Amino acid sequence: MDFLFRDEYGRQFGEEDIYNTLKEVGAGDCEALFLHSDVMFGNTAKGFSRKEYLSRLYSVFEDLNIKYLIVPVFTYSFCNREDYNVRTSRTSMGAFNEFIRKKEGRYRTLDPLLSLSVPDCLKGVFSAVGDHSLGEGSGLDLLHHMDGVKFLFFGARLGNCFTYVHYVEKMRDVPYRFDLPFRGAIIDETGQRFERVQTIHTACGGVKPAEYYYFEDYLEEKGLLKKQLLGDKYVSCITEKDAYREISHMLDKNIHYFLEVPFQEKDLTHQYTMGLQGGRITHC
Repeated sequence: MDFLFRDEYGRQFGEEDIYNTLKEVGAGDCEALFLHSDVMFGNTAKGFSRKEYLSRLYSVFEDLNIKYLIVPVFTYSFCNREDYNVRTSRTSMGAFNEFIRKKEGRYRTLDPLLSLSVPDCLKGVFSAVGDHSLGEGSGLDLLHHMDGVKFLFFGARLGNCFTYVHYVEKMRDVPYRFDLPFRGAIIDETGQRFERVQTIHTACGGVKPAEYYYFEDYLEEKGLLKKQLLGDKYVSCITEKDAYREISHMLDKNIHYFLEVPFQEKDLTHQYTMGLQGGRITHC
């Protein structure tokens, strides 16, 4: 079979098309690639199992010869009053990220809210993640201090899944978020269970975070976000340094930039009011 999926117009796409798209947005030109994914680019070719489809997608990333492929495998376990099991807790970040997490030769961080899956060769760096999921020593903070990092949005959109914005908000100490601790249990890769308090920087009670497609458009117009259509969805890529600088710049220009509406003093209550989807918290 020479194609993986077909878009709404009947056009067929295979591994070579995906590879070329990734190269066009610059996804292969980095030391570390941080992957956000939503991999249903159209109708999957008949005869493929889900596992085979994901395996063939993964083979394209192997062909890119990226030194470090890093994927978010967030669970928000403590938010949902669940134990966080490094081996068995499923991520809410999509089937492809879960598929990569389960592969041999990968290490998952001990963060019970915003865990990352990294190659085993980075275990020495990422085993030291701290007890604040968005603060200094967090997985995203460690990423920020690496060289040659890019963010890839593979079918996913920067406008509604870029958790990194909240890391920069924490670094800039924005007034509309506050530190909220959660308590729970972690079961590590050896099966050892231990208690932990994990903190996250979450929106104040009256604050309404935005879906910032306008920021995505701004980055594309400025030439910082490389973007290509693949099937029914987009693939886009930006360097971590450009992302950090531009997020900081927008916050300096307008502290309300990443909010649906400007906050008022009465909104800045340290009350946890983030929504539930199907009874589970999917973002804090």
